Amino acid sequence: MRPMRMRGPAGQPLRDHIAEVAAELFYSDGIHVVGVDRVAAEASVTKRTLYRHYRSKDELIAAALQAAPKVAFPREGSAQDRILGAFEMLERFLTGTRYRGCPFIIYTAELTDRKHPARILIESLAYKRRGWFKARAAEAGASDPEVLSEQLDVLFDGALASGAKRGELKPVAAARAAARILVEGATARRKPAQARASVRRNSPGR
Repeated sequence: MRPMRMRGPAGQPLRDHIAEVAAELFYSDGIHVVGVDRVAAEASVTKRTLYRHYRSKDELIAAALQAAPKVAFPREGSAQDRILGAFEMLERFLTGTRYRGCPFIIYTAELTDRKHPARILIESLAYKRRGWFKARAAEAGASDPEVLSEQLDVLFDGALASGAKRGELKPVAAARAAARILVEGATARRKPAQARASVRRNSPGR
């Protein structure tokens, strides 16, 4: 009797290997087009083995989303540099994935049930991304980090979708330029107000 296979071809746990194969197939061909049989065949496992690791296709979809390609965000530099750097990383992502686009958008388009485990994960990850923009906006001294983070997130999503549809980087360049204007505007508003307050405090007769 042959021993049960426990590892993928790269030495990773078999569960991770299956998710990685599913992520590639779902990302390139679509969730509804790719069946469990194909995932099992491409992963070189039996359907029974696949279901041993994932109880349903819905569970596999959620795991595949976690393994899908994602934009890496900058970890160094000033807050403003990191915000603009996120759009530069987006450019590399779109080029590296042949403009296929954001897996969040792709999965959301196919999964209409808001209670699907992958949709719940998407909302969580999108919330985390807005939180990253909000934290950087606050560090940059934005007058309203909440509003700026929403604006930046909309720009980011729009650049992802438009770049994927058009198969070029012009939307990303435009989004990065718009992000710079937004950040500079949001961080410049506080300075005149602070200067006026200082003048009032130091005026004679006060």
